[in-house]
Amino acid sequence: MNKIKKLLKNLLSLILTLLVISILIDFIRKPNVPSQANTTVLRDLQNQPFFLSQLSQEQPAVIYFWGSWCGYCKHTSPAVNSLVQDGVPVLTVALRSGSDDQVKHYLSENNYKFRTINDPNGSISYQWDISVTPTIIILDKGKMEFATTGLASYWGLKVRLFLAKLF
Repeated sequence: MNKIKKLLKNLLSLILTLLVISILIDFIRKPNVPSQANTTVLRDLQNQPFFLSQLSQEQPAVIYFWGSWCGYCKHTSPAVNSLVQDGVPVLTVALRSGSDDQVKHYLSENNYKFRTINDPNGSISYQWDISVTPTIIILDKGKMEFATTGLASYWGLKVRLFLAKLF
């Protein structure tokens, strides 16, 4: 019984340490929402104009910076796509992933249904201080509530969306 308690205590300690490290890394890599972000007209791959401020007025929304060349994005994109299927507002930014046609082909090939802006030269990502892909931002009413970088799971994103709505 003592060995089990010690094992559980060590496991809990490890989980808490990893959580603190993850939060610290997210804080260091935290992007900045540009001051003009909510008033700038954006155009998605279908050339449809919209404002970022429209995205998160009714419920928290996800902004997902990714690259077709990014290994972690290959594991995170399906989770983001599942959020779209759940009705979560999602906007993605394809960072340095080629021409509009190449990005459209990549999305089609992987059956991703998320709304995407192409950022072929990285200028949008630069404005947001994105230094790592994937980077995921949770917005609520146009304000950044959470930001995380690296691998993200469906349930991890659902929890962040719930917390953004709660607070």
